[in-house]
Amino acid sequence: MKQTAIKYGIIAGIVSALYLLVFHQMGAQFALNPFVVFGQIFISMLAMALAVRKIRTDNGDTIAKPDALKYAFLVFVLSQLLFWLFIYMLFNFIDTNLVEIQRKMMNDAGIKTQGMDLSMTLGMVFKRWAFMLLPGFMISLMVAYLMKK
Repeated sequence: MKQTAIKYGIIAGIVSALYLLVFHQMGAQFALNPFVVFGQIFISMLAMALAVRKIRTDNGDTIAKPDALKYAFLVFVLSQLLFWLFIYMLFNFIDTNLVEIQRKMMNDAGIKTQGMDLSMTLGMVFKRWAFMLLPGFMISLMVAYLMKK
C-alpha cells in the first residue's frame, strides 16, 4: 500500500514538473505566475485521489479514514518535494535569468525588490515546500474524507 502511494507521489511530482516546464517554454513569465505554480496542486490532488482509490480497491473496497489520510498525505509530500526540487533546477540550471525576470515582474507590479534576495537556494526551496505541507494536510484530509468507505 505504501508503495502505491510512493508511486503516485513520484508520478504526480514528475507531471507537475512537466506542467511547469510547458508553461516555461511558453514564456518565463508564465512559469512565474502564481496561478501556474499553485495550479499544479490539482495534479497532486488527482494523484492523491487515484492512489487512495487504488489502495481502497486492493483492500477489498474499504479503507479507514486514518489510512486514507496517511496515504493521501504521502502522495502530496512526495509530489511537492519533486516539484520544488524541479523549481530549484529550473532557476539554477535550466534558466538562470528567471531571478531577474521575476524581479522585473515584481517591480512592474509595484513591489519594491531593492535589497530582496530572490535567488532560489536549497534552503528557500525547503522553506517553500515546508510551507505547503499544512495546506497539503488539509487537502489530504478532504481527499481522505471523500474517498473513505
